[in-house]
Amino acid sequence: MLSRVVLSIVVAVIVTLLAALLGGILITLSVEVAVTIGKWMKEYAAVLGVLAGLWWFFSGRTWPTK
Repeated sequence: MLSRVVLSIVVAVIVTLLAALLGGILITLSVEVAVTIGKWMKEYAAVLGVLAGLWWFFSGRTWPTK
């Protein structure tokens, strides 16, 4: 149980950072569609991270597999 909690927090942090990074990269492309998607990703990076962490926790995955 504790390993699932810790891993879900790690997954949430990684997804948040990656979404913010990808959003920033898309904003720098200066293409209107990419800028719109990039702004959305940067704005909702934390929400995406929390959702990914919750998904990881409730899916029952552990690492390494037992």
